Amino acid sequence: MDKLEPSALIRRFGSKIAAASLDKPIIDVACGSGRNALFLWNLGCTVICMDKDLSGLQVQLSHDVGSNSLSASMRLIPCQIDLEKDPWPFNPCSVGGIINVHFTLPSLFPLFRSSLARNGYLLIETVPGCGGNYLKLPGRGELKNAFESAFVFETYKERPVGPSNCNSVTVKMLARRR
Repeated sequence: MDKLEPSALIRRFGSKIAAASLDKPIIDVACGSGRNALFLWNLGCTVICMDKDLSGLQVQLSHDVGSNSLSASMRLIPCQIDLEKDPWPFNPCSVGGIINVHFTLPSLFPLFRSSLARNGYLLIETVPGCGGNYLKLPGRGELKNAFESAFVFETYKERPVGPSNCNSVTVKMLARRR
């Protein structure tokens, strides 16, 4: 099995997210194979790996963690959850960072704001605008509007996708909780 590379945004900002977490856990929302969680884990973070199906994470852990399995079991915490149906399991200000790559669910945005501790980072990267993906992407300014009252943006990039009459954008953002 090939090692899966973390998102370029995670590689670029992972150290910053880790340092700001102040030993609170970081949530990897819809973690999939855990490629981003493993990157943060290698930086010394405790990462809660949330997903409806954790089988991809289990496969990746058995491949990548190997002799560090005890350390991984203490700092990589699987959390099987249906993010569209199940209740959000985190208290206000209880997490040090949130990463959300390739899964955008606006109903989670208020929960992100509430759960993230002061000065913690929120990293969001939407799916790319391939094929019909634009139908599930946010509209221009939607993510910025959802977070600007409680966050300071360190990077925010939107790129229009889809037909010219469409309002959809891909977004890459890193924001710090006020």
